[in-house]
Amino acid sequence: MKKLLRVIGWLFALVVIVIAFAMVHSTANGYIRWYFRVGGTVTVDGRKTGYLHANTTRTMLLVTRTDESRPETYLVPLPDRRFITDCGDWHPIRFLPMPIGDINPPCSIFTDPATVQDAPVNSTLSTSRRSIEFLTASGKRIKAEW
Repeated sequence: MKKLLRVIGWLFALVVIVIAFAMVHSTANGYIRWYFRVGGTVTVDGRKTGYLHANTTRTMLLVTRTDESRPETYLVPLPDRRFITDCGDWHPIRFLPMPIGDINPPCSIFTDPATVQDAPVNSTLSTSRRSIEFLTASGKRIKAEW
């Protein structure tokens, strides 16, 4: 029995090492980007409700609003600031870092429109140095400051 437990322990350790190596390799080669929770506020019509995640280079922002029964997340690319992508049913876990791969990311132009609760209106996007603001299809004003 001891020998069996030792073999299972070694196999488990080997699997953990392989997964850790794969994550480090994918991150180093740019196949995975990590999004971390950033300090800031998300307001919907002037009421604080939501949270922010940003990638390590601060070029992409995940704005999650929690004013509805189901959280809704918007992906905002910060350098070009031309479009906002709705993430549909997907939203990041509030406090954990999120690894997002370059193959089939959760927020893309291929998001199923049936899963979108309140789509962003791209033409209303306004930015400043440390904030963004836009309207949604239902007329709600979303503002994120960091």
